[in-house]
Amino acid sequence: MNNAFSDNNTKAMEILNRMFTAEMEFMRSDGSDFSGIKSAFHPDIVVHEPTSLPYPGDWRGYEALGRLFKIMHNSWNSMNTENMLATLDGDTLFMGCTLVATARHSDIEIRLPFAQILKIKDNLVIEGFPYYFDTVAINTALGYNQDNVKEDIA
Repeated sequence: MNNAFSDNNTKAMEILNRMFTAEMEFMRSDGSDFSGIKSAFHPDIVVHEPTSLPYPGDWRGYEALGRLFKIMHNSWNSMNTENMLATLDGDTLFMGCTLVATARHSDIEIRLPFAQILKIKDNLVIEGFPYYFDTVAINTALGYNQDNVKEDIA
């Protein structure tokens, strides 16, 4: 096995573990302590959520990222990843896994493939592009459809 490839996988998993830990800690908190977020995300962070989800758009900076995490916390009772694979190539981290999440208001569980492309700067995530396999299943679990737009998640 190529040691450089193995080292890149290890570093990618370290970055992801730090990132997911910071997300979960912030979502469980009152939203006032950004120290965990700052340990995993660059100050110029931007996350590009799909326009087809209830929390669409570009979330820029720590405050916006905190709002996104709060919306996700209010949307999901639990969120976990299984069978995660990742590698780092230069400043680009590629990851894939199975996303398992239970909607807070409906108790519907989704289990679907999930991938992200993350840009890394100074060992911190500076840009995120999440890819959800089935946004219709996500919206259904959260009580959204094209004819019924819920606005009480935030």
